[in-house]
Amino acid sequence: MKKKISKPLLIGGIALLVVIVLVIGVVLMLFGGGKKEVSTDPLNLYNKVLVGMPKEEAEKILKVEGSAKGKGFNYVDEKTGYGVTVSYDIVATAATEETAETDAEEPSEVAVFKQLYVPDNTYLDALAQANVTADQVNALKEGMSYEEVKTILGGVDGVEINSAYNKKDPANSYSVMAWINPDRSVAYLTFLGYKGSLKVFEFRQAE
Repeated sequence: MKKKISKPLLIGGIALLVVIVLVIGVVLMLFGGGKKEVSTDPLNLYNKVLVGMPKEEAEKILKVEGSAKGKGFNYVDEKTGYGVTVSYDIVATAATEETAETDAEEPSEVAVFKQLYVPDNTYLDALAQANVTADQVNALKEGMSYEEVKTILGGVDGVEINSAYNKKDPANSYSVMAWINPDRSVAYLTFLGYKGSLKVFEFRQAE
C-alpha cells in the first residue's frame, strides 16, 4: 500500500525547491557563474598601455603574450582580432643617468611607441565614427586646440591610433588621431600631447 504525501508537506517541498533555484540564480547573476567578462572593444588593449609605462607593468596589464614584430611586440586580443604594437626602449632621464653612474640595477625599458594593431584591411569598418570631408580638414590650421579641431570636424571625437614618446617634451607625447568615415576615407591628425595642439593633418580618400 502506497503512502500518501500530505498536502502541506508537498507544498512545503515545492516552495523549498523554488527558493533554492532563486538563490542559485541570484548567485550566478552576482558572480557571473565564474566566467570572465569579455571585451568586444577594438581599442581594449591599445588603451591599456601608456607611453612611458615600464615594460613589466604594460605586460602585466595586457595579460597577453606578445609576439616579436621588428623592434616591437604585438599583443592581440583573440576575441576581437585587434590589439596593440608596442616598442620599448630605455629613456634617458635624470634618474636613468644617475643609475648609470652607480652600481644600481639597470633601468627598465619603457613603452616609447604604441600603435593600434589591426587584423586586416577591413579594420576601419569597426572603427568608423565620423563623416568628415577634405574641405573640413583643409580648413584646419597648425596650433589649433583639440576642441577647435573637433568643432570643425562635426563635433565628433577622433580615435587615437598611435602615440610616440617626445624626447623634447616627455610630458607631451605625439598622438595621431583618426576620423574615420564609413567609406574608409580617413582624416589623420597629429597632436602634440593627447588631445593637445594640432601639428600635422591630412585627408586620405578611400582606396
